[in-house]
Amino acid sequence: MSLFHSHSWSARHLGRRTFMFLGAVGALGRRVSGGSQPFVPALPVLANPESAAGLVQNSPAPSRTQSIFDAHLHCPAADGNVWQWHKVTANFEEFVAYLDRTGVGRGIINSVRCQEAKTPADFIAGNREVARYVEKYKGRFLGACVVNPLFIDESLREIEECRKQFGFVWVGELCNYTGVPYEYTIKNFELLVEQVTKLNMVLDVHTEQEEMGYIIEKFPKATIVFPHFGDDREYANIFKRIDLVARHPNCYLDTSGYGHDRMGMLEYAVKTIGPDRVLFGSDFSINDPSTVIARIQNSFLTEEQKKKVLAENVTALLKRVGI
Repeated sequence: MSLFHSHSWSARHLGRRTFMFLGAVGALGRRVSGGSQPFVPALPVLANPESAAGLVQNSPAPSRTQSIFDAHLHCPAADGNVWQWHKVTANFEEFVAYLDRTGVGRGIINSVRCQEAKTPADFIAGNREVARYVEKYKGRFLGACVVNPLFIDESLREIEECRKQFGFVWVGELCNYTGVPYEYTIKNFELLVEQVTKLNMVLDVHTEQEEMGYIIEKFPKATIVFPHFGDDREYANIFKRIDLVARHPNCYLDTSGYGHDRMGMLEYAVKTIGPDRVLFGSDFSINDPSTVIARIQNSFLTEEQKKKVLAENVTALLKRVGI
């Protein structure tokens, strides 16, 4: 999920998630600065949006390769709920067809149903949807487990079951302002990270700058992926996020969301963090993978570095956790 982090209402309204729509829910939660109560501005609800199946299926698609591995994919829920500005890929088949068009050969998927879950039953059902898609498209996708630490007993059991029964090695993207909001500083989140670390899984967690610093210092033994290069408060924050990840070898940064399109940021990230800890992520179906692919392919990186970012770094990370 992509973020704008401005203190202004308009920026936080549009971008507590950059390019985020909550589909049929039509609401976006965020915390008010200085308080703990969520602020929920209204977003337009997509009413019977026209499917773009024809646009996807009738257009020639490049042959699928293994050369691009997307670590950041939000797949539609089985009921058709999807995160998009305007619904153009209404189901999982269209989701896959669009990835084919962009050339994304493999990916790590989590469900919109989990992200918007209000109860443990909701996120458990969403994770089962993901497991079914992984099985149906065997070799194409890996599943990511999404839970909520406010329901800690169910979350700990679900993480273990997803790991042992379905082979998931990825937890997240965890977003603490969707569904039932929470703070990363609560004890339950600490218990959740301990479970992820014990089971040798990757934690993928969406953060603002202050939250990011807290998590890195609090959990030095966890393997952590932070989505997004930065936010829009100021360009300096992008550098701060990159520099923070660079100082901690257990941490990775994915290319999705705000910042990758700013000329020089990708090159700075690879130079500062190193060529092995920058992962390809698109935040599809919110954002278009092809925009990130183009920036990487046209970048001032070496061909070897491009290959690492586009696929090899994700593959290497997964090998570390048993895939």
